[in-house]
Amino acid sequence: MFKLNAKTGWLTVMGIILVTSFLVITSSYFNTREINSLSLQCAENGGNTSLEIHSALLASYSFECKR
Repeated sequence: MFKLNAKTGWLTVMGIILVTSFLVITSSYFNTREINSLSLQCAENGGNTSLEIHSALLASYSFECKR
């Protein structure tokens, strides 16, 4: 049976936390860029933006461009 020592266990936990943090930050970054792009395109077409963020962590939102 595979046995982990304390050092290996902590390194594994820290690695998982680091990767998870990176994925959340990256997802948030691209989500923000997408919303900014949609808002800019809506404004360029003479529309008004309607944005409702349901969950920032899960990148869930509703976007509508009203003319």
